[in-house]
Formats: sequence, C-alpha cells, structure tokens
Amino acid sequence: MTKLSGNLPRGDGNGLDAVAHALIDEPHAIHVIVALVDCKKTPTDNDSGEVEPTARIRRIEVIDRQDKDLAAKMLRRALERRTGKTVLPFDLEEDLRAAFGRIDPQTGEILGGDD
Repeated sequence: MTKLSGNLPRGDGNGLDAVAHALIDEPHAIHVIVALVDCKKTPTDNDSGEVEPTARIRRIEVIDRQDKDLAAKMLRRALERRTGKTVLPFDLEEDLRAAFGRIDPQTGEILGGDD
C-alpha cells in the first residue's frame, strides 16, 4: 500500500493556491488536478520485509475548464490500463460526473449539453 506525504510543495510548485477561495467557498466541489510525485521514503517492516513507499507531491496544478475533456480521457485510459476494466465503477462515475460533467457510464465518454 502506498502512502501520501501530507506536505505540499512550496512556492511555484503548489498550484492549489489558484483554487484556495473555491475550496473554502465550496468545500465539496471537486477540482481536477495533475500532480508530479516521487518517493519521499520507503520504510521497511523488519519482521515481514514489507516495504511501504510514501509518495511526495513535487508539483501540483489545477486543470483549467477547457482542458477537462482531455484530463477525463487520460484518467479513464489510466484506470483501464491499471484495472483492465472498460466500464466505470459507480463511485468513479459519480466522481467523474462531479468533476467533468455528464459521463456515459458504459464508455466514460463526456457527453455534451444537448445529449
């Protein structure tokens, strides 16, 4: 299991500041981000030998509205590659719908406003 370090990068590496007010005003709204990560540490359990990496966010940026369709396609492609599934699970479908708008649950396709 991979953990995530609780610290965000300082300065220009932290693009979340761009949505700070939106996070305060609408704390349950979903924002689309892209992050670059590396490994901060890899503690090892001396009894089992299990290694549990802790990912560190090196850079994080908010995706603009005009790029959300591309980000949704990238997310779907990565999910399909990782899981081998082409139909979206219900909870992911709901998360994608909240982030990107109307989503076809069978294909993951983003639907236009007139469908």
